[in-house]
Amino acid sequence: MMMKRSLYVVLTIMGIVILNFFLIHALPGDPIGNMVPRDPKFPEALKWDLMERFHLNASIEEKFVIYMKNTFTGDWGISYMSNQREVIDIISNDMRWTLLLVGTSTFFTTIFGMAVGAYSAYRRGGTFDISSTSLSLFFYGMPIFWFAILLQILFNSYPLEMDWWPQLPTGGYFDTVTYGSEFEWTLPIVLSTLQHLILPAATLSIATLAGVSLVMRSSLIDVMTEDYITTARAKGLTDGQVLMKHALPNGMPPMVALLAMSIAFVIGGAYQIEIIFNYPGIGYRTINAIWNLDFPILQFIIVVGGVAVVIANFLGDIILLYIDPRIKIA
Repeated sequence: MMMKRSLYVVLTIMGIVILNFFLIHALPGDPIGNMVPRDPKFPEALKWDLMERFHLNASIEEKFVIYMKNTFTGDWGISYMSNQREVIDIISNDMRWTLLLVGTSTFFTTIFGMAVGAYSAYRRGGTFDISSTSLSLFFYGMPIFWFAILLQILFNSYPLEMDWWPQLPTGGYFDTVTYGSEFEWTLPIVLSTLQHLILPAATLSIATLAGVSLVMRSSLIDVMTEDYITTARAKGLTDGQVLMKHALPNGMPPMVALLAMSIAFVIGGAYQIEIIFNYPGIGYRTINAIWNLDFPILQFIIVVGGVAVVIANFLGDIILLYIDPRIKIA
């Protein structure tokens, strides 16, 4: 069964790679118009040289062959706009900032979301359960970009003239005015990076934590009604022991599936966060690439994002099979 599932993964990735090409080249506009100065005196010969260099004058069939060849050889070409640097170099630099943001957010979302959901189920009907569920539903339906803007305003001013209210950076990845544009592993730059990470990571964490806590609560409530939970209590186990040793392990499968499927949402949410907080990661680069019709950048980012989602779901299936042998993967 796993071999069959692996074949589906390969076919899905191939579909992403092929569809990616046609979606990108269906975009309207002229990349050359963005690459050269808007000056009628600009030599036509230089325009033709750029078109030849980037294969923009080739037929759609020739472009597709070149694209597939470069994809499977790891040659993603040169960016049209970013000083004509190698795509892989640009994305490698941006990827570390997105991974820092998404990784931090996912860590706190998983830990606190599961804890809130588990305690809500444990205290079902109590004050904590009602308040946490209400807040989770509010944040679950909240537009993430609106919450990001709200936090920017809140931590970039002194509400109600409270002088003690903390002020946090609302843009960038560290203080480039003081330390320059190149990141270095020095204590002041690391501390500045962590300070700039607080608001975007908190925004993304709170927005995604709601869904995790609600699913965890629902899953545990279902588990707590099972006969083996009643048997465990009849043996004299405390409520804490029942929750940790019996309820949580059996309530984990829905959580694993949710976390695997939420990778796509986290990536999409990170795009909005990076734009609003001027955080130079993959999302920020993608929006600029769309604006400038930077096809090589777009092609690489879409393929990497699609493959990441497919692999995350595949790994989620494997983990589900490991923690619950009753599950059969078709």
